Amino acid sequence: MLVLLRVSHVFERICIYAGRVAALMLLVLMSVIIYDVFGRRFFNTGSVALQELEWHLHGAIALLGFGYTYTRNGHVRIDLVQQHFAARTRLWIEVGGIALLLTPFLIAILWFGFDFAQRSFVRNEGSTGGLGLSNRWIIKSVVPISAIVSLCGAWSVALKVIVILSGTPKITTPFKEAPLWKS
Repeated sequence: MLVLLRVSHVFERICIYAGRVAALMLLVLMSVIIYDVFGRRFFNTGSVALQELEWHLHGAIALLGFGYTYTRNGHVRIDLVQQHFAARTRLWIEVGGIALLLTPFLIAILWFGFDFAQRSFVRNEGSTGGLGLSNRWIIKSVVPISAIVSLCGAWSVALKVIVILSGTPKITTPFKEAPLWKS
């Protein structure tokens, strides 16, 4: 079981690094927004490219942050039914959800996202208006990258849950913060 925890830790570290990149991108996004707002208000400047950059940064932050959020149990849940189950049953539901729903979904995003970004690169796709950003493949490549990061987060949690279900007393919750599995 120690091997599973080590692999889980490696997956979690990938999510932590992606979360840090997203946090740094948030600082860049704030700077771009402040520059754009002040430029438009006081200096009569601004551009379509700046607005597109804001949207691209916002999208990349959201996509790259999901894996980290999942490892911290910060994702949105609707637990109307699950809240009435015992802790062990909720753990089984978590593993089943990751294996049967989340993993195939993320693999599909990875598969189609790679093709999405590759086609954009081959076509040298840019902004449709002509005044925006070029190299649209850069933001589109975040889609498959975020699917990999999210898979790492999901598998990290799944491995921890398997260790918990095996009865190993090493950990009591698959999440670093906000344990969901209290009895």
